Amino acid sequence: MEGVLTALLVGNLIAAVVFVVVKAVRKEGVGIVVFFLFLPLLSFVLYFFPRMLSRLFGEEKYDRDSLVGRNSIKKMVEHPNIEEELNVVPVEDAMAINENREKRELLLRQLKKDINENYKALLAAERDEDSESVHYVAATKMEVYRLLHQQWMENSRAYEEDKDDDGKFREACGSLRKMLESQVLSGREQEMYRKKYCSLMEAQVLIDESVPTDLDYENWLACLIELGRFQAAEQLWDQRRERLQSENSYMKMTELFYRRKEKDKFRDCIAELQKDRMVRLSAQGLERLRYWMQRG
Repeated sequence: MEGVLTALLVGNLIAAVVFVVVKAVRKEGVGIVVFFLFLPLLSFVLYFFPRMLSRLFGEEKYDRDSLVGRNSIKKMVEHPNIEEELNVVPVEDAMAINENREKRELLLRQLKKDINENYKALLAAERDEDSESVHYVAATKMEVYRLLHQQWMENSRAYEEDKDDDGKFREACGSLRKMLESQVLSGREQEMYRKKYCSLMEAQVLIDESVPTDLDYENWLACLIELGRFQAAEQLWDQRRERLQSENSYMKMTELFYRRKEKDKFRDCIAELQKDRMVRLSAQGLERLRYWMQRG
């Protein structure tokens, strides 16, 4: 028994010496070796076992070398330009007060970030006095239209090839909605794409009316009204009321009845909106509701 104990103590001492040599070669602290000497064997288990588990499960919570060894951090977090970040004004204001050269630099800087995300904020420059700035905006609108049209054509073609695929319908419908919300279409183009949207919805409803979302039905109603197809819009409103319980849908219908001077239907629509607990009106919606009630 004494021989076994002696062997264990000698092994512990050898392991401690090897540990000190390895740490010295790596130029790391060796103070922990005292722990190994005063608590033979168990100290190695307590020291290495948690590290084995960490490597096994891959859950390193921190960079130990940087904390213990105080290694230099090679890659620092890039600090923001405080002056640039704080000096933020709306594009409309910047276009109004800056010189032509600064306007052009502003437009180009914004477009280099992400044309799909930033172009709408730059549309105000379309009415600027600087012809080159206006040219930048016009070129941007053409490029945005090209990208959106390309996406629509690809999604439309995929949907035509397999109309039973719900995902392909949603992609096609979504690309049309992006076109209509892009603010880069002319009046004639808006009318054309609204017709395409209505045709797409009409075709899908015949296949499976549950596939379009409530937002799809809401946009369908808006397109019908904008196209002047009031009878079709009213028919959709009557038949799909459960899919059109939204602020925008109610506002569109009250506008329709008001324009057609159908007082009874107008009042009924207002009354239904007031009773519909599924609809939560925004501040703007409440203001418009009060306006319509006064006009009524």
